Amino acid sequence: MRFLDNNPRITRHSANPDGRDFIVGDLHGCRAMLDGLLAQVSFDTGKDRLFSVGDLVDRGPDSAGCLALLEDPWFYPVLGNHDAMLMAWIHGKTKDRRQRDYAYAFTCIKGWQWTKRFTRVAQYMPLLERVPLVRVVGSGKRRFHVAHAELANALSDDSWTDAVLDDETSPLWKRRHYIVGFDDMGTWKDHVLWGRSLIVDFRNRVRKDQLLPSRRQEALSRTYVGHTIIPPVSDKGPLEIRSHVFLDSGAYQAVSKERDGTGLTLWNHTENSGVFMGATGHIEDLCPFINYLTLRTGMHYR
Repeated sequence: MRFLDNNPRITRHSANPDGRDFIVGDLHGCRAMLDGLLAQVSFDTGKDRLFSVGDLVDRGPDSAGCLALLEDPWFYPVLGNHDAMLMAWIHGKTKDRRQRDYAYAFTCIKGWQWTKRFTRVAQYMPLLERVPLVRVVGSGKRRFHVAHAELANALSDDSWTDAVLDDETSPLWKRRHYIVGFDDMGTWKDHVLWGRSLIVDFRNRVRKDQLLPSRRQEALSRTYVGHTIIPPVSDKGPLEIRSHVFLDSGAYQAVSKERDGTGLTLWNHTENSGVFMGATGHIEDLCPFINYLTLRTGMHYR
């Protein structure tokens, strides 16, 4: 079995008729911040669901606590690149090039350091290996997706639509191409974990004062992602580009560096609202999606 073959490409969920659906940005070991936000919104573990854009581990103080979420029936993560790197490193020596590359990257970022304090990390690998790359939730106008990095490629037309995601035999998954952010050739298994083409294209256009990409991507339902730190603006909310809503607001930077403007974002898809916890522990309400045109006059992204 090749690396990442155990992880489903897509897992589907029906709509939640009784409770609310929340999506949280990259946790990176910041379990306490998540617990504070869940208390703030009165999260009901019997009715509500929490989706995660991945990257449960590394950088923050409590990767073990975030991995423990995998045992909770109301928690639905997608795989992040840091989670995948951990898996590759735990599995050890292999002839699989992708696994070797991911394990080497984990070593380079010193992701292994926190595992010395948590000797039971291997027990979570079977659970992590069942985490999908993409989650599709609901149908019709309320349908949404959760992925780690992006379901679009600003360098080509190889971008996803609802119809392509619903096609179990789509050849797009295996199509090799250059991945911005991965800085190498790979397939869409790698792209959905590492891709940054939308953000790089967006920043280049802002810098050159060019026409910005549409907030909506034709035929793709709202897709919540993380991976790239883009703190929300309190009176405008998270950034949206081509149906992708960016929720990684740098939680670990808020904890380890107390960097202003960074923190953890929890978005309520059901009610189209969100909350944000900053470096000092203060919690702010967020309005729906930032108008990216305001970024011409403010460097709110990183």
